[in-house]
Amino acid sequence: MPEQKPDFIKDSTIKNYLKEEIKIRSSEEAISQIDSTFNSLIVDVIKEAAKLAQENKRKTILLEDITPAIEKVVAKKHLSWEEVLDQILQQTPADLGKISKGINDFIKKKK
Repeated sequence: MPEQKPDFIKDSTIKNYLKEEIKIRSSEEAISQIDSTFNSLIVDVIKEAAKLAQENKRKTILLEDITPAIEKVVAKKHLSWEEVLDQILQQTPADLGKISKGINDFIKKKK
């Protein structure tokens, strides 16, 4: 028997928000996809946070566990080259030098 997944976010909550706040209708398939995706992400974040708490010999999930868990599970994002460039340009001059060296080393290896 497959494991029952928790339903943290309800379809009706999403549907009502879209209808009342965003003033747009939505299909059942779209709502179901949002619901299942975010419920799955919540489960993954909780599991990762629990692992971090246990590694630190605690039986309580703290903010210090949740923050890195969210970053690990949710913050994965594929950026366009323009977005990557924007992120790179926010670095310190010293880090820009390290990035430049890393790129040059990568190009040399590929040749």
